[in-house]
Amino acid sequence: MDTVTLVTFRIKGLLTPIKIASKMAPSQEQIHKKLLDIKQKHQLEGELEFKKLVQEKGKKMYIYKIGDSRCVVMVEKLQKIIEFDSIK
Repeated sequence: MDTVTLVTFRIKGLLTPIKIASKMAPSQEQIHKKLLDIKQKHQLEGELEFKKLVQEKGKKMYIYKIGDSRCVVMVEKLQKIIEFDSIK
């Protein structure tokens, strides 16, 4: 069965998480670059600093700090199930 990777960016100070779906899991460098883009777009102050990586059962959680704000990036592999009702 096909899988899809869901990447969720939760940043303190932003009201809603940013979610991106992809066929491939991003590298840590790609996550870092995306966080820099988000930081610039939302005019977040402070330095972007990687803190730690936690892995468990196919899920990865990257923890960063942007200034005093905490940022969590979740990378999850999900089963891709497509089901269509037949049209008569």
